[in-house]
Amino acid sequence: MPIAGAAFLGWSLGEVMVLYWCESAIIGMYNLAKIVVISRWAALFTGTFFLAHYSAFMAVHFLFIYAFFIEGLGAGGSVSSGDLSEVSQMFVTLWPALLALFISHGYSFLVNFLGHFEFESRPVNQQMAEPYKRIVFMHLVLIFGGGLSLVLGSPTPVLLLVIALKIWVDVRAHIKEHSLAAA
Repeated sequence: MPIAGAAFLGWSLGEVMVLYWCESAIIGMYNLAKIVVISRWAALFTGTFFLAHYSAFMAVHFLFIYAFFIEGLGAGGSVSSGDLSEVSQMFVTLWPALLALFISHGYSFLVNFLGHFEFESRPVNQQMAEPYKRIVFMHLVLIFGGGLSLVLGSPTPVLLLVIALKIWVDVRAHIKEHSLAAA
């Protein structure tokens, strides 16, 4: 979807980064559901801890995405002032992709996690750590992608690189997660 959006719909690097940030939020939501399934009543504690911790990371990531890829850094490294109306417009533009991600991850939750009983062999602490792999990827993209965009003066090469790396990371993570569950 991001390739089609960038190639045919003119999505910017900022829109793709917001899409990936939203996907991390969707994954966090389904991860919270997985924590509830695994730990049942203990999820009042484990789920609350995960929700607070993951939300904090997501908030910081959004601030960096906004600064680097939406508003851009001005002279002297200061963030140019502006409102979030551009971001809200991105959600309108991205809603079909967001819906597809929500359905895709929901399908995986129902078929793989519940349907193939992956929850039976997964300890809650492993499940709580699972989505942080995406956070590490986002950190690397923010640091190197933001810097590369500033150096090159053009986000297009970074956009292509981000999409390619994201696909590669997602395919590897999906295969690893479900092959470990099957074993």
